[in-house]
Amino acid sequence: MKELADDVVDATDRYEAAAAVTALHTLAALKDSPEAEEDRAELVKTYKSRMVPSGSPGNDVYNRLKKAPKHGICPLCAQRTVETLDHQMPKAHFPLLAITPSNLIPACSSCNWIKSSAFPRAASDQTLHPYFDNVTGQQWLYARVIESESAPPALSYFVQTPADWDPVLSNRVRLHFRTFALAELYASHAGQEISGLRFFLSTLPDQALASYLDRMANSIASSQDTGGLNHWRAVMYQALARNSWFIQGGYRSF
Repeated sequence: MKELADDVVDATDRYEAAAAVTALHTLAALKDSPEAEEDRAELVKTYKSRMVPSGSPGNDVYNRLKKAPKHGICPLCAQRTVETLDHQMPKAHFPLLAITPSNLIPACSSCNWIKSSAFPRAASDQTLHPYFDNVTGQQWLYARVIESESAPPALSYFVQTPADWDPVLSNRVRLHFRTFALAELYASHAGQEISGLRFFLSTLPDQALASYLDRMANSIASSQDTGGLNHWRAVMYQALARNSWFIQGGYRSF
């Protein structure tokens, strides 16, 4: 076990160095290592039996990682609540990283299931890593209003990265957006929130609608604590404020 412990420390160092420079795809040498099947099984068992169960030796670390995100919100989808830990590099293929804290990402059950055992094979093939990637400084998430006279107003979310971004980062943001089906998730929650706005908006003077929606967008976007520039609610209010059909009465179309 001492030899395995040394291998885990070495693998962790290599993982963190690679993650810091968007190079997790270069860790092919760690895949399905160590060679002995019983050693790989033991490493996975260490996570399952010595970190996950309540009262186990590593459960305090497991719980601290789960509780790390603000308000308990999954950092992968920025919507649902954290329920488990996801392995950025899956333990089924990279057992040496099964208990590496920086490889354990707090996640909702849906995101954990969606990601499954996928792992990157190229730089652009990496979903965003909450510990190593910060894409909050500039807006890249947008939405457009779907106008209809016979159905409730709806939103269509899409990614549009800044022109000066590195192409690899732009591709990774788009991959993350597709992988976790964020367009569908955000559109669903936005539709529900728009429905709830109907009565309140009807109490405002027509000339005040755009101003109210714009203030809401800016309020949510102004702080990471309330969501930030790329939070689906900030983008929702931004799109509604800029849509003349909606503010001129489209919100009543249901």
